[in-house]
Amino acid sequence: MNSFYSHARKRMCTLIVSSVLLFISPTAMSKAITLEQAARLTLQQHPDLQRYKSLLTATEADRKLANLTPAYHVGVEAENLLGSGDASGINNAELTVSLSSVFEMGGKRGARISLVDANLSLLQSERYVASLKLLSELTRHYVKTLAAKERLTLAQTSVSLADEALSIVKQRVEKGATNKAEFLRARAALNQAKIDKASAETALAIAKQSLALFWQGDAEAIDKISGSLSNLPAKRQYSAVYQQFLESANVEQFTQAINVKEAEQNLVESNASADISWRIGVRRSQAVQDTSVVAAVSMPFFAEQRNQGATQAALAKKEAAVIARDSQILEIKALLFKAQQYLNFTIDAVKHINDVVLPDLETATTLVLEGYQRGAYSYQDWIASRDALIRARAKVIELSESALVNQSLVEQWTGVSGQASHTQEFRNNHE
Repeated sequence: MNSFYSHARKRMCTLIVSSVLLFISPTAMSKAITLEQAARLTLQQHPDLQRYKSLLTATEADRKLANLTPAYHVGVEAENLLGSGDASGINNAELTVSLSSVFEMGGKRGARISLVDANLSLLQSERYVASLKLLSELTRHYVKTLAAKERLTLAQTSVSLADEALSIVKQRVEKGATNKAEFLRARAALNQAKIDKASAETALAIAKQSLALFWQGDAEAIDKISGSLSNLPAKRQYSAVYQQFLESANVEQFTQAINVKEAEQNLVESNASADISWRIGVRRSQAVQDTSVVAAVSMPFFAEQRNQGATQAALAKKEAAVIARDSQILEIKALLFKAQQYLNFTIDAVKHINDVVLPDLETATTLVLEGYQRGAYSYQDWIASRDALIRARAKVIELSESALVNQSLVEQWTGVSGQASHTQEFRNNHE
């Protein structure tokens, strides 16, 4: 146990040191961001996680209230005071000073504490699951930003190819080997490529801003984004993925929600035991100048019968929570199957395009260009070959982006990812 806490303290120190390094200044990151840095900043600064501090503080306060025993009451009672006839004045007055409280029966105090503890466990589990969800969303935005960067690179390549094509066509027009219409088409293609490049630049700027908002930053603080869409995960069997989900914090959260309903049921059942009210005091009779002790005990009848409705309602709510858990597991099971199937497909598709399709298209484009320069192929053949190559490269970006997005969904629901150490560290440091 001591070694565990020692390890936890070391991890906390590591996180604190890392936090200091990250918050030195905006320029300390050299305007370059990695997914690991983005994950740490998000866990430290995103409002969705910050709000749990207040919720946990409130729950701790609820536990203090639940742990309170019934209050003691001091009472003063006067009789035969300021009446008429023989009871006039205070000569026949009777004054009673008493202390009263309640004996709680049925383990009500323990049931209250158990309910607050169950809510506290659920809140901690929800916070950890929220961190997994937030990091999954961060990863998806990070992937989209990488894809936007790759699309901009492809657009820049397209501009270069179109510019090169315009030069070649211009030379052929000057030699009289082709007509001016081809020159005009080549120039139009270059201008269109420049528009596509400007559109890609805008998309990248938007993606950077969306990414920076996860740690309440600005796109201007990001000059470079590290990573590559080519780093795809390995294919996996769905059965292994689903088993990881069943062992994940997500299912733990569903279980904690049921535990809360069970604790509520136990608290309601404890109310079936009637509490015993007691009072003890001292009475002073002014008429005879005597003092006596008074005591009283009371409890309500039929407490169990009166509590039956609440007990049935609590049991029904618990059963509804179990059904909700089973329903959510079914939905996530379908989502995981779909995500893993698409992931496996896109991994194979990207490999096939890179290994087979692109080499063929690159060779074909080179051959068509050489043939066009000799007059063996038409301008349309050359443009069609070049466009096919660009579309294939764009397809690789699209499929790689889809693969990594689906991987982030799998990681969110299984709790197993490249950022799992950060979420576990986050959990250890906040429990």
